[in-house]
Amino acid sequence: MFLGKRKLSLYKFGKKRSKLYFTMGIGLLFIFGLFIANVMKDPAVTVSAGGEEIQDSNQILVEMAKIFTLLDIDLLKMQEILGEGCPLVYNQQEMGYSSGISGQKIVLLALNYITGLNTGDPMTIFQSQFALLTGNEVALAAQSDDRYWTSNEIHEEDFYLDTPPGMDDWQFEIDPDQPVELTKDPVVLVYNTHNAETYQPTDGKAKLEGKNAGVAKVAQVLAEELQEKYGLKTIRSETIHDYPDWSRSYINSMQTVQALLKANKTIRAVFDVHRDAGFKSKETTTVKIAGKNAASLIIVIGTEHNRWRENLAFAEKLEAKANELYPGLIRDIRIAENRRYNQHLHPGSMILEFGCDLNTLEEAQYSARLFAKVVAEVIKGIT
Repeated sequence: MFLGKRKLSLYKFGKKRSKLYFTMGIGLLFIFGLFIANVMKDPAVTVSAGGEEIQDSNQILVEMAKIFTLLDIDLLKMQEILGEGCPLVYNQQEMGYSSGISGQKIVLLALNYITGLNTGDPMTIFQSQFALLTGNEVALAAQSDDRYWTSNEIHEEDFYLDTPPGMDDWQFEIDPDQPVELTKDPVVLVYNTHNAETYQPTDGKAKLEGKNAGVAKVAQVLAEELQEKYGLKTIRSETIHDYPDWSRSYINSMQTVQALLKANKTIRAVFDVHRDAGFKSKETTTVKIAGKNAASLIIVIGTEHNRWRENLAFAEKLEAKANELYPGLIRDIRIAENRRYNQHLHPGSMILEFGCDLNTLEEAQYSARLFAKVVAEVIKGIT
């Protein structure tokens, strides 16, 4: 799924963005430096804000935060700007600060808070500059939660591409008070961004270009099981999104999903069905359930939008139910930095990877049947 090359135009776009973020990053550091210099000169400096007297330097930090909020620059955006424009201050982790501290400590802790660089631990600086010290997956992978990952390779991603005007401005909203008739109203949307992905033992190759291949057949089983066995009306798109231009797969699938969501306001879950790749054997991606081999699943959540935690919360509910019903069915939840995968369109949206290209189609379809029960129990519980 993640194998692919970005076009030259996308590379040029990335270079322009880096230059912009470098300028913005230097600006942010300059503003922050002026503030710190003022605080250290007089830690008890008094500033008037909206008629109120501020005596505490921590309160000044709060007022600065308000200014950044008005500019629509949150912590994640600040970290992104500093991280891409100024690699030395690339974020590794989030840290807070406490009250009643000196101006010098404010400097150190605020820098820690923004950049994740710990002046008492030189390794944090080396790790931010040398990927080999943190492995191939740096940045978020340095956190204790090994679900976070970042790849240094160039990939085809939706947010790097030339998004059609207006398509990024819309997000699906769920009305919690809106009644849903499970047997009547559409509740689940299933589709494939990479329709050509398939399973080598079954089809003899990893991809069938221009066709609804193995992953589409898995999506079909998932949709049929949800609707016919569990009474959840399911919409499944058979539109091919990865052909003839594979690099525009996510742009194409975004158009499909957006149109279907606008026409079906009762959708509670959106599943983009894929399969993994790059394994030397299928041992890692295979689990035995009820005496049969099943292709284990990975759920992928992208963080390149403000509401990704809603996607993650839904994924964790599915994971918990799967662990209860079929331990081992969901192998992992993978949280991908700098990825979006059209999940900004719906809070219940995610990528499902059924096994890898070395699994058989039968193993993946068996997993889809098992996962359908997981989805049904979670959605019926929510509704």
